[in-house]
Amino acid sequence: MNYGTLWQRWERGVRWTWIDRRYRDALPTDLESVVMTLETPDRLHVKQGRSTARVRFDAGRSSEGERGVSVYLKRHHRLPRIAGLAATIHPTGRHSPAAEEWAHLERARTLGIEVPEVVAAGEQIGPRGELTSFLMVAELTGCEALHEAIPALRSRMEPRAFADVKRRIIDKMAGIAAILHGARLFHKDLYLCHFFLDRERLLRDSRDLRLVLIDLHRLTSARVWPAWLRWKDLGQLLFSTFDVEGIDDRDRLRFWRLYRRQCRLWWPEGQGRIARLRASRYRAHNRNPR
Repeated sequence: MNYGTLWQRWERGVRWTWIDRRYRDALPTDLESVVMTLETPDRLHVKQGRSTARVRFDAGRSSEGERGVSVYLKRHHRLPRIAGLAATIHPTGRHSPAAEEWAHLERARTLGIEVPEVVAAGEQIGPRGELTSFLMVAELTGCEALHEAIPALRSRMEPRAFADVKRRIIDKMAGIAAILHGARLFHKDLYLCHFFLDRERLLRDSRDLRLVLIDLHRLTSARVWPAWLRWKDLGQLLFSTFDVEGIDDRDRLRFWRLYRRQCRLWWPEGQGRIARLRASRYRAHNRNPR
């Protein structure tokens, strides 16, 4: 990646793009120049200078032998000037949301947590303190968010088989949360909808359970008093299980027992009460939006 000189970043602006070599042949050769202006209505969400959309590229084949690649493209069109100035002075820092989330994904991956593959990322630094960025992650083909996957499994599986799969999902979730929190990392959006189950793989072989954690853009490290962020994560996760068909109090208790054991949690009774209180507040807020 070529960041140019300080003068070049300030006066003309410098653009850098990183592409995973496994996907390079499947992406447009002029990706760097067109990525910020691509138009796609597929699952498009636009808010406050940023956008997220699904994009399908059919320019060639990926290294997996498949034609083209489907990605989720996150773009940040208007970033604070302070971030742009910081990137101009220190271009290798994580001053844009794309660069920051890329780092978060790789950090979680080094802990053994499965996260989406980064296909490409890039920034436009300058001119004169401007900053834009993008991040592409590979679509999780055949996967489904847990708040949808669990009711679907319940409706199509025999009760005993469903109970067994559900136990293994809970075990996996507890392990992921314990690994994150054990490293003093906190998701800050730890809802069921951010755990993706590879349902196609599971239906082919009920012993093959793959769970992927997504949307790590808010991942935070806490060295001083991490308990507050722990309660936030646990409260969000508990809240997101309410009213999901196929999840009951026994499942929630199983998660808690596994999680607190793996984290070697101090004062588990008190921390459990606080997490439940946070979940109740989220529920009340959701029922009475302003």
